[in-house]
Amino acid sequence: MRKLIITVAIVGLLAALLVPLTVGAQAGGTWVSSIQVMNVGTGPASVKVHFYAEAGNEVTLVQNTALAVGSSWNIYTPDISGLTAGFKGSVVVESDQPVVAIGSENVTYSNGNIGVSQFSGMAASDIGLNFYLPNVNKTFGGSGWSTRITIQNATTAANAVTVRYYNGDGTERAAAVQTVNLAANGSATLEQSANTNLPTGWLGAATVTGGGDVAVVVDVMSADGRLETYNGIDAGDMTLFIPTLLSGFGSNLWNTSFQVFNPSSTLTANITIDYYTSGSATPVKTVTAALGPLQAINRYQPNDGLGSGWIGSVRIVSSDNPVVAVASQSSGAAGTSKASIYNAFGSGATTAYLPTVLRNFGGSNYVTSFQIMNVGATPASVTVQYFTPGSTTPVKTVNLSIDPYNSVNRYQPDADPELGAGWQGSVKVTSDVAVVVIGSQNALNRSGDTVGQYDGFAVAP
Repeated sequence: MRKLIITVAIVGLLAALLVPLTVGAQAGGTWVSSIQVMNVGTGPASVKVHFYAEAGNEVTLVQNTALAVGSSWNIYTPDISGLTAGFKGSVVVESDQPVVAIGSENVTYSNGNIGVSQFSGMAASDIGLNFYLPNVNKTFGGSGWSTRITIQNATTAANAVTVRYYNGDGTERAAAVQTVNLAANGSATLEQSANTNLPTGWLGAATVTGGGDVAVVVDVMSADGRLETYNGIDAGDMTLFIPTLLSGFGSNLWNTSFQVFNPSSTLTANITIDYYTSGSATPVKTVTAALGPLQAINRYQPNDGLGSGWIGSVRIVSSDNPVVAVASQSSGAAGTSKASIYNAFGSGATTAYLPTVLRNFGGSNYVTSFQIMNVGATPASVTVQYFTPGSTTPVKTVNLSIDPYNSVNRYQPDADPELGAGWQGSVKVTSDVAVVVIGSQNALNRSGDTVGQYDGFAVAP
């Protein structure tokens, strides 16, 4: 049987995926969540979703014995009778066919605004003894950004886990180190806002080390209600790809930043960052930097001189040792509070999947866009197939050509009107050159941080 790890924290009257109790202005919200599982195998999948409490005991499970090839199954946690008020824990997805999964979380605050984030489920190849977290903070910046780290024990034995924190210059905040003892199949959440040995206004990085395998996710939350989630990274890469970067883009003035972390405790990483404007195979800007041991740098695109309205992608190459990175985006328009985050990719594949794609779905009017990046040095011929749940035949197929290191965006309300209002499904991307994909969702009929992003799944041939 194949397994996926989905780290979950569920608190309060309704279920909350990956988010412990909120802080500051976010306290008092009502949390709901969902898990979307997609069958990427060659036959119908028998899928079980196990829910474990923090103490490690299995609370309940739900199952689907005939998930069609290419189809997705949505598990909405408030509908699961076995999850009672106050449950807090984690999830393991088990299947007899290859599957991929994402988690979605949604909080409704007392003023009616919402916060949304998404993240990718972790396969057995994604868990390990060590994790690197490029973006960790405590009441950082004018918006008061703070993180929380959720750690899931991926073993059936007790597991002692240590979290260490590093300033941007690589020096350790030794007094802030934390150790947590996880029960078999157990989990725990560490809130950086409660760590008195981290200073107010702090931005840095962290490492997580387990005595046995763990899975890790990080929530990044602001005092004004914005919510982001990214996966911990178990290994660095010599080359990284960031599919979507923005500077003053669109009517909401979207801006991005990315944080690069050198996880080596002894070696310097000399990196080259190439920026590509969408539609051009020639870098518009190149930046070099030397990252000392355990050092991180932040690049904020409005300060990169790319100009207003810029949209593009980035390739990061290290000449010495592997690095890790995450990228985040937020709206700069007055009166908006939207943000999301995703992991940089270390490699691509000629087949990739997006488990959930929406077009004007539900009362909140959720819409999806997704970005496909060519991570090869030659043009890519790409085929995009859309699948409705329960059907193995695509309802739509699109052919695209993508320049080297460039991304193409598919925004469903504009690009795919044939899908119709209320459509919910999944997408398969195939290419003759390696690609990576990112899914983004936005609730058009709600106020607040209605945007979430997740890393699509690149699958080796």
